[in-house]
Amino acid sequence: MKSTVMLMAALAAMSSNAHAVRSYDSYDALYSAQPGVVFGAPLKQPAGPLHLYSDLGGQGSYTELRTTLDGKPVRIEVAENRITVNGKSYRFARATTFPDEYAIDIYPGNAQVFLAGGTSNRPPLLCMEGYGSGSGEADRHQQIFLLVNPLARKPTLLHLPSLLSSCLAVVATKDGKLAFPKNSYLFDDAQESRVGLLVTYYAFENQRFVPVPALSQLRLRFAQPEIPFQFSVQDKN
Repeated sequence: MKSTVMLMAALAAMSSNAHAVRSYDSYDALYSAQPGVVFGAPLKQPAGPLHLYSDLGGQGSYTELRTTLDGKPVRIEVAENRITVNGKSYRFARATTFPDEYAIDIYPGNAQVFLAGGTSNRPPLLCMEGYGSGSGEADRHQQIFLLVNPLARKPTLLHLPSLLSSCLAVVATKDGKLAFPKNSYLFDDAQESRVGLLVTYYAFENQRFVPVPALSQLRLRFAQPEIPFQFSVQDKN
């Protein structure tokens, strides 16, 4: 009888471990672990003071990065309101913007730029992320701009969803389709406290943002209600 009880306890423990959820304290760690992640480490920011520019009577700052993409030299300048690639500027305010997102100026010194070379079924990519000024829950929102085929004559500039997201959240499906998450809060039964996050993937197709049913939604559970910076993955829909 005793051995039977011990065996049942062991099986229960194994079953519990098999369904254990993984905890995170970084959204970058979560996104980097997803299948098909596109970007790796960001380009290293140069040390030293920012450069200054004059624009329509005003003055601002920018940081400059130099690298290569698919064997071609690339000079990138990140300013408060635009990114410039090999002398061609793309203003954030003119990006094709995900619904309910709004472009704001960023601080170039803290911006991060990611590059991904082209593959047989998708073009090369550049992604920039950075924070602007704000109060309250501004640190939960990051400006994210994806430049598709940045060395082409007419690249596509997309302004992606900002809530608790990152360039590292961009993934590619097996057929080369690019997707990125739109995050929304999950509430408790009383609809009073935010207790988690629903991660739903979208793509940009035919000049529209559309859901990607082939990619599972993720349900995240916060370790403490209203505090989203420690969480676990509950399941995939």
